[in-house]
Amino acid sequence: MQYFIYILDHTYSDDSLKDTKILGFCDTIENVEKLKSEALKLSGFNLYPNSFVINKFIINKVHWENGFESSIGEIGRDYLLESDLIDDGDLSVKELNLDSIISINHSYTINRYLDDERFIGVFSSEEMAEKAIEKLKKQNGFGSVSLTV
Repeated sequence: MQYFIYILDHTYSDDSLKDTKILGFCDTIENVEKLKSEALKLSGFNLYPNSFVINKFIINKVHWENGFESSIGEIGRDYLLESDLIDDGDLSVKELNLDSIISINHSYTINRYLDDERFIGVFSSEEMAEKAIEKLKKQNGFGSVSLTV
């Protein structure tokens, strides 16, 4: 059995730009809908009401665990595996009664006009997050850049 968390994103794209903003992490779909309703009241989000995306991510799962080779937009070999899929036996993180979660992203500047970012995962404790960071620092692409929680 695995535990998952909902993540609400807003992804806007046009001919020259694709921009994704993580709006929040929620333990129930009802809380996701409340967050979405609040975001729709804000400038920008209300102009693109169909750009919200709800994802479920497994807690304590490290993405990009084999590193990466390309500095721009690479879809990782191990980013979304079949083991990442949520099934009917998996439970919401709400069942863990956590006071907080830790999200890890890896981002860096390629040049003064371009940044790159990868979502690493959501963790149930600082200890789990630190273990993930230490493991990733040894992988291709992550070694020369520091990861922060």
